[in-house]
Amino acid sequence: MSKNKKVRNNFTEYNIRMFKDFKRSIKHAIFDETLTLYILRPLAFIFVKMLYPTNVTPNQVSLVVILVGLVSGFFFSRGTLTFFVIAGGLYFLSMVLDCVDGMIARLKNSGTAVGRIIDGFADYVVGISVYVGLGIGLSNANYQLSFSLSMSHWTLLIIAAASQIFHAMLVDYYRNEFMAHGLGKIKSTWEEKKHFTEELDKIEHEKGKLLDKILIAIYLGYSHLQVFHLDEKEEYDRETYYSANNMLIRLWFWIGPTAHAFVFIISAILFRPIIFFIYTIGLANIWMIVLWIIQVRVNKKILINNK
Repeated sequence: MSKNKKVRNNFTEYNIRMFKDFKRSIKHAIFDETLTLYILRPLAFIFVKMLYPTNVTPNQVSLVVILVGLVSGFFFSRGTLTFFVIAGGLYFLSMVLDCVDGMIARLKNSGTAVGRIIDGFADYVVGISVYVGLGIGLSNANYQLSFSLSMSHWTLLIIAAASQIFHAMLVDYYRNEFMAHGLGKIKSTWEEKKHFTEELDKIEHEKGKLLDKILIAIYLGYSHLQVFHLDEKEEYDRETYYSANNMLIRLWFWIGPTAHAFVFIISAILFRPIIFFIYTIGLANIWMIVLWIIQVRVNKKILINNK
């Protein structure tokens, strides 16, 4: 075998090995939003390969995500174009690192239920930080929104935040339901709520697990908002559910947290927050209402419980 051919074979084997590691580090492809899967995950994998040989834990990475998010919020609060660009870059970095913790956990098979909750908690801390930072920054910049003379940017931020939270809850709910009913990969939201309720009951009187109790209680409150209308477990035929919802779940992703964050970052770098407000309050809400109506009708038709 020639030297060049041997080099090519080694390079091919290396790429195949890296691709296999990458696939093992991610969730099922349909679980990720489109922008997460094709942009954030590949970048995060670079950090994963750097951190994998070390003793860094997924929860420690989550703490770094929170720190970077808080710094991003601080830079947003300065209210200048330069600081907005830096803040947008840091926010993007926090999103990449937010993928790293879960990818390491899957490669090392070290994921825990509490770790998942901490990861979700980090998302909320970062989100609040950049929103508050943006609001302060717009105040410091004396930024005027041309389309709204009677409504302050703080009011618009509250409406945008409420919209984004609601969108995230719906996307998270229907994604989990698709993974459960369409692919059989995880428990449904109803089953997850039942599991964590039992876990909380089990550790309720144990000492030294205060943080676990608080985090699980918060998660149960979040789950209750998602499935408050369910009195019993929903049953679907897996193939029918997959066929009926495969396209719908992909459409939901365009108002998911990653989509919102990308629009947020782009509007910050361009110093045009109006782009974010139009998308979040206007376009995304219209998209959600139309898609929600379609989703409810589709699932009602294929629900076994009703047959």
